[in-house]
Amino acid sequence: MRTNVTVLGILLFFFNLTSAQIKKIDSTKVKQLEEVIVTAQYAPQSEKNAVYKVRIINSNTINRKAANNLRELLQQELNLDLTQNSVFGTSLEIQGISKENIKILIDGVPVIGRLNGIIDLNQINLSSIERVEIIEGPVSVFYGTDAMGGIINLITKRNQKETLKSNISSYLESINATSFNGEIGYKYKNNIIRFNADYYHFNGLATDESPRNLNWEERGQYFGNLMFSKKLKNLTLRLNSNLSNEKLISLGEPDRRGIIKDVDYFTKRIDNSLNVQGEILKNKFINVTASYLYYQRYHNTFIVDPSTYVKTPSTADNKSENIVKYNYGGLRAQLGKSKLSDKINYAYGVDYYKETSTGSRILDKKQFINTLALFGSLNYKLLKRLEIQPASRYTWNSSYGSLFSPALNIKLKFNNQNQIRFSYARGFRSPSIKELFLDFNISAGPLTFIISGNEDLDVEKSHSFNLYYSFNKDLENKRYISIEPSVFYNDISSLIALSEMVDFKRNYLNIDKFKSIGGKIDFHYKTNDVFSLKAGISFIGRYNKFNESYDTQQFLYSPEFSTNINYKIKKMNLIVNVYNKFTGKRDGFVVDANTSTITKITRASFNNLSATFSKSFKKSNIIVAVGVKNALDIKDIETVNEVGQAHSRDLQLWGRSFFFKTTLNFKHN
Repeated sequence: MRTNVTVLGILLFFFNLTSAQIKKIDSTKVKQLEEVIVTAQYAPQSEKNAVYKVRIINSNTINRKAANNLRELLQQELNLDLTQNSVFGTSLEIQGISKENIKILIDGVPVIGRLNGIIDLNQINLSSIERVEIIEGPVSVFYGTDAMGGIINLITKRNQKETLKSNISSYLESINATSFNGEIGYKYKNNIIRFNADYYHFNGLATDESPRNLNWEERGQYFGNLMFSKKLKNLTLRLNSNLSNEKLISLGEPDRRGIIKDVDYFTKRIDNSLNVQGEILKNKFINVTASYLYYQRYHNTFIVDPSTYVKTPSTADNKSENIVKYNYGGLRAQLGKSKLSDKINYAYGVDYYKETSTGSRILDKKQFINTLALFGSLNYKLLKRLEIQPASRYTWNSSYGSLFSPALNIKLKFNNQNQIRFSYARGFRSPSIKELFLDFNISAGPLTFIISGNEDLDVEKSHSFNLYYSFNKDLENKRYISIEPSVFYNDISSLIALSEMVDFKRNYLNIDKFKSIGGKIDFHYKTNDVFSLKAGISFIGRYNKFNESYDTQQFLYSPEFSTNINYKIKKMNLIVNVYNKFTGKRDGFVVDANTSTITKITRASFNNLSATFSKSFKKSNIIVAVGVKNALDIKDIETVNEVGQAHSRDLQLWGRSFFFKTTLNFKHN
């Protein structure tokens, strides 16, 4: 940690010195375009002026990566680690923190339906998404539970200049994946209505030598989005409705008795939100969202004849016994004042939601949790260039009672090029309905195994510290440079985990803890809207709980390095993009329960290299993109999913693939 702080100090001195030696900006210099962000803000504002450090993935990046879902978009992002489970899908880790402690939002509304703590990133379609905003570290004050490790907020498409705008696109990938998308938007006076539909199918893929099983399962997905917005003077009313269906087919292998089981998993999501936001009462910004979300998942099991492969529906595991349903109803209202010239700005609000789960594996077949929270934040310019922003959230929950969660953010701006952001937060995560009320029995021969929830669980709590330094400079000849080092530390206590098996029974307990420490440096250089280079390096240390009982190191460190090169050939309307992320070796430990011996295991390092070539034909309004994903043909990697958990195959990548995408745009003013 001392080394990271020293490096930060050297960088701060060097780039302030560099800034002082560069000549005054003249007419040949063009300021870098400032992107407006909304996540965890008092009102929409530029990223440069925000107290929180927000990472933005804009629509250009989404299109140039040809990303169909959130998993494909985030694969080469620094400090983000993805793992794939064949049943639960793709999960995400930020700053070493994963699963339940990463909150995923769409326009500020949470995505529900976690399985084993995982929101499957494959199920989050991007066809209606304009950009993605990421905050690393806890944002519990603004977004409550599940936000200890960070948040990912997907912002849907909103504005439209043309009277009529539409597009259709097709996507083909060599691993037998296809996607078709259509969108149409109509603007009439102050009204906009837009409809988007998307179909995606992946035939599945086997990257091992099993004769029948596909470790990347076949899946078919349908998505639909309807958005209506209306301008009411300084306010905007927006209705968003989303529907998605997925069928995932998991083929089995013969067990020791020669029995083959195939399972079809069905997932359905319905997300509705009504939002009103805009300026009221002179420089006040209001943001009110009412939402209703529905999630349903079940599976059908089939017994397969090993000689004829004829399937027969299983009588032991049917839909009525395994279906799970979640309902979420929420209301969030925030009033903020954000005027740069004022010494004091603020935001305060109320957040209420009710979660309900039904199913045969939930205690008494139905349970619910009510949560009411009040939150507030004050931004005070202590000096001309120094801002302090204390914040707090008071939460009442029907299961665990009340909780107070404070936070503090500080921003010191040396000049227009140099600034420091510091944040401390007391994050929290409340137990989920499953952790509280799970009632799951499974029979294996004469034995019955029981996994149950625990209504006496405590809240997980964290202390988190983040320090960011930013150097941004507009140079001569339309060039721009940015260098941003940062360090972080997270300490989470009362982590919820399953107990050891005793008398064939397990239940959830507050028995675990976790820490992570590390830092990164992001670099961005851009010239003349033709060439752009983004690079970054990070180093993350994850707490090893076994060091308390065994002679092992306390933190297990792993490096990452990412690069993105963007080059535009204007005469040909051709854009070349190269993305690469090197993920370093990652160690872990497992303990043999019978012998109490500890074994060190390692996930090997690997590169994920992709390249895209996209060309636009202005006269015909056609955009064509071709490219290669995972050019180095990396496949499954032996790993440990989390420090201390059982050894498993981590399906990082499925090997090299090539894609071809065409988009046809129509516009009428």
